[in-house]
Amino acid sequence: MTSLLEAVDLTVREHQLRVTRDDALAALERVLGEPAVRARARLRFGPGRTCEPLARMLDKALVQAEQRGLSPDALVLSGGSAVPAEDIVRIRRKAHGVADWISTPTSDVELVLRPKGLAAVAAAPPPVETVAEPVREQAPETEAELAVREALYDVIDPDLGVNVVDLGFVRQVRIGEDGVAAITMTLTSAACPLTEVMARNVEAVLAGTKFVLNWEWLPSWRPADISEDGREQLRAIGFSAF
Repeated sequence: MTSLLEAVDLTVREHQLRVTRDDALAALERVLGEPAVRARARLRFGPGRTCEPLARMLDKALVQAEQRGLSPDALVLSGGSAVPAEDIVRIRRKAHGVADWISTPTSDVELVLRPKGLAAVAAAPPPVETVAEPVREQAPETEAELAVREALYDVIDPDLGVNVVDLGFVRQVRIGEDGVAAITMTLTSAACPLTEVMARNVEAVLAGTKFVLNWEWLPSWRPADISEDGREQLRAIGFSAF
């Protein structure tokens, strides 16, 4: 049964917010219990250390409050949490064709707003240590599945100039009883604009093969997923991080 407090709470959540868990929790500790409008101003302008990512979350929360007929001035930042999320990895181009990777830490953050006077503020939770899920062993790919993977070596990332298999973008190939190849792929991030380009390139390489392409973003791709052959190819074109 939903409690009265749960019914009036306004909760906003952000996945992979570009802020470390420690910075998010420190920012929450400074403003927890304050009126939401004042908390937003402190997060954005100070005094003291600011935290723009959390300020933007409060922007969103206060807009939602107005849409629900709640006055932003009547709301208190009553609770929140932050846990580490996957890093965002992207390419950094340097001079003379040299490049490397930039890794940005992120957190999954939740903020809770509550009308003034309804309840005491919930303290910010202690840091949460993530527990790695047990690795699930996958059955080795069959000869037919390996043949599909082999064909995917001809799909070249247009930005990096290396095939998608050596880059670690092809996570799994499975062929069902219906003969359709289910290809699980990822890219450097979910925001990568090349998903449609990659899908067309896969279709061109697998012409005549029935397949479905499934994009998987969690866990996030990491440079460690690149094969040794891929690393050699990247070093040859100027990547300095290997």
